[in-house]
Amino acid sequence: MSNTEQNNTEKKPDDLVRERAFLMWEADGQPEGGAEQYWHRARERIEAETHSAYPPMQTGAHRS
Repeated sequence: MSNTEQNNTEKKPDDLVRERAFLMWEADGQPEGGAEQYWHRARERIEAETHSAYPPMQTGAHRS
């Protein structure tokens, strides 16, 4: 596990969202306003990344 991954797992979810939203805001040129939009976009991206990193478990065995 990289240091970044380890640090991310130790942070609270709101801290991760705050950091990601800030980075997205910076990348967009630090526009005025829109904090809520950045927060929601950051949270959605983190959730998507989390779900793709851990695919759903299969429940029950399928027998032929």
